[in-house]
Amino acid sequence: MDLTFGVISPQDWGLPVTTTPGDAPEADLGVSFAELDRHAHNATHIWLMGQFDETAGAFHGHYRVPDGYLEPPQTVNLIAPWQLLAAYDRSQEPRLLGMAQRAAEWFYRRHIVDHPMSIAAGGVRDGVATDHLWTKFAAEEVITCLGLHARTREAVWLARAEQSGRYLIQARRNGYAPRYNMATSQWIEHGWDSWGRAVEGLVLLWQATDESRWRDEAIRWGDYALTIQAEDGAFYLIDGDYYNTDLAADELRALAWLAGITGREDFGAAAQRFADWHLAHQTAAGAWPLTIDRDGNIVMPTVGPGDVPNIGIALLWPHHATGEDRYLRAVYAALRYTLSVQVTPKSSHPYHTDTRAQWGFWSWDPHYDYTQSADQSTHHARGMWFLIDYCAALPPALSSK
Repeated sequence: MDLTFGVISPQDWGLPVTTTPGDAPEADLGVSFAELDRHAHNATHIWLMGQFDETAGAFHGHYRVPDGYLEPPQTVNLIAPWQLLAAYDRSQEPRLLGMAQRAAEWFYRRHIVDHPMSIAAGGVRDGVATDHLWTKFAAEEVITCLGLHARTREAVWLARAEQSGRYLIQARRNGYAPRYNMATSQWIEHGWDSWGRAVEGLVLLWQATDESRWRDEAIRWGDYALTIQAEDGAFYLIDGDYYNTDLAADELRALAWLAGITGREDFGAAAQRFADWHLAHQTAAGAWPLTIDRDGNIVMPTVGPGDVPNIGIALLWPHHATGEDRYLRAVYAALRYTLSVQVTPKSSHPYHTDTRAQWGFWSWDPHYDYTQSADQSTHHARGMWFLIDYCAALPPALSSK
């Protein structure tokens, strides 16, 4: 089985849609693949649809369950379309593609810098500190726009992806800067170092355009990453001192992709070291603590639930490279955790009788608050579909557990 590069959907990896998932319970998951598919379908067609503001043409920021508050649309619309696009790949339902385009258009008009005089055109404004443009968001804008271009063939989406790709070049030229301050016209060294997302965006631009400059940029970011990998195999990318689950999946994917593109053993070895670090730090519940410092201390044991399946998706790459069952077992554990934080009608979750909350996922575990948001849901639902389609495509010797 050969995989192509992609983030949004298992079909971006060249995997066929599994039309008849198995109905036998998976021992390491607790449910069958057919049941897992039902959870992902309901998270999309029931919960996610309830988060869409038809008047605005965008997703609400979050749903605060105790008092029924729906936050006005905000930055969740950057990656919320991924769930719709992954679902569209499975059903070809035009409504899903149209809704993804509307959300992406809403986000572009409010958060992307596109003035011709800006050296940081293509940058993405922070939702709060709006003068700050974040590299990690610019890379995700590339991924979103390329996902829409691949499915619509509309030139505007490719043009927007290339615009944000040019921003990534400027970030690289300025010390692989995590962000740019428009108020001071300065690139900022500290923050959320997002080399993994930059690599993903640049590789996908190369894949979409066949222009080698994007591949070369991705390799530059990857070479930078090799210089900052810690001795224990992890990456501590918040202010150079803290690991955070929000960034980890992209780093794993980026290293695996670069190993495949270049054939270089150092990228492959770095990917396996980071994957093994995750296996060593995965909890019995299948999750990872949100933040760990460079000395191995858990800074914040609270889990960001959406990060867990996203890391699970990334761990499929070392499994693909090595065939070692331990990576696939870790993915199963991550998706088992995902199921544990989904509010189903017959579950014991607080507020499980609230129809707007049903089939959604909690934003924090344990509960910092009782909120649900579309930028978390996208990782959960896609993680389910990635696991289903990946396992269906495995040779029997590798898929047996």
